[in-house]
Amino acid sequence: MKKLTGNGLWESSRMMLFEHRDAIIEKQGTMHKQAHPLLDEQQAQWIAEKISDAYQNKRQIQLLVYGVYDHYTVRGVISRINTANERLFISDTWINLSDVLEIDTDEITE
Repeated sequence: MKKLTGNGLWESSRMMLFEHRDAIIEKQGTMHKQAHPLLDEQQAQWIAEKISDAYQNKRQIQLLVYGVYDHYTVRGVISRINTANERLFISDTWINLSDVLEIDTDEITE
């Protein structure tokens, strides 16, 4: 195979430095990150009351939770609340209370 054909390089001789590859991947990942929304004090208090009520009455709830790239929902019964770290345990997952954006305690059908 001749080296000086087409664009003057062998197709296999093209390469990219690891630093450049990592920078491209990092830039693509950060382009779609979402900022953490801030809840007003009244809304945060309302969510805390609903969580407390659902925990005491062992009621199933649905939470809309903040995610870095996309929000997600978690459904289940709260089994534990850690007030020291401000998080709750639901559906085999620890969730920070500050990441809870919405709560639905109405009759949830499965």
